[in-house]
Amino acid sequence: MNPQIRNPMEWMDPQTFDYNFENEPILYGRSYTWLCYEVKIKKDPSKLPWDTGVFQGQVRPKLQSNRRYELSSWECRKHTHCHAERCFLSWFRDNPLSPKKNYQVTWYTSWSPCPECAGEVAEFLARYSNVQLTIYTARLYYFWDTDYQEGLRSLSEEGASVEIMGYEDFKYCWENFVCDDGEPFKPWKGINTNFRFLERRLRKILQ
Repeated sequence: MNPQIRNPMEWMDPQTFDYNFENEPILYGRSYTWLCYEVKIKKDPSKLPWDTGVFQGQVRPKLQSNRRYELSSWECRKHTHCHAERCFLSWFRDNPLSPKKNYQVTWYTSWSPCPECAGEVAEFLARYSNVQLTIYTARLYYFWDTDYQEGLRSLSEEGASVEIMGYEDFKYCWENFVCDDGEPFKPWKGINTNFRFLERRLRKILQ
């Protein structure tokens, strides 16, 4: 059993963030996908997030299921290789969602979704029209592969906004999802160059 799948973590440590969110376009050894999320209720006068947290999943091996967006939290615990996006969907559905409220969900992910997860998220958005999703991703997973490109397009077609994380987004994650002990975010070498490269790639994929 992996309790991180059933319940999101509140924070990640600085070394974990730096290692996993470094935006070098092609990196090896990062077998886990990290997903930081914020859920807000639109028109909420308090302006405070309904919930925030961090999920850790795995890039490989892929978890196969014929029952899209119907994976329960128990099943996610059973399958320790549950991808972070699927962990979030499972957790989100397990919480009481009011059909009368509109939810703004924001993700900050270390990798963009694989085709299977992108398809499941797209179907989830099609089913729950009161959920709006914005995805900021540090890196594009297999951005040269047509299946992965199609997955990103399917998200965009269902209304999800897919963006590449820039300096301000990394800084925001550091300040809100990392146990930083008051230390400021220190950008790594090439952060802006990598951002521009990935942004061009994503724009080409979604055009």
